[in-house]
Amino acid sequence: MSGHGEAEKMYHMNEWLVKVCSEFGIDPGLLDDVVPALLELTRDVAHGPSRPGAPLTAFLVGVAAAGGVDKRELAPGVIARATRVREMVAQRAPES
Repeated sequence: MSGHGEAEKMYHMNEWLVKVCSEFGIDPGLLDDVVPALLELTRDVAHGPSRPGAPLTAFLVGVAAAGGVDKRELAPGVIARATRVREMVAQRAPES
């Protein structure tokens, strides 16, 4: 695959992540610091111990980094936000 194809994928990824940040009131500047590390993490886990475990490992890293999150309220919040993101995906126009 050409570098241009990879650049386009990264552009679309960043465009999408900024929309998700906006939906949840997250400063998209956070992405500048964490995207490379999380992409490397998910790649390593996907090609190592577990492909389906890769995104969930990234989630667990985020939970650990959040520290003071009330774990009793975490699951319902995650499910609600995941549902919202799925709605956002469904609302996207098909790409040509």
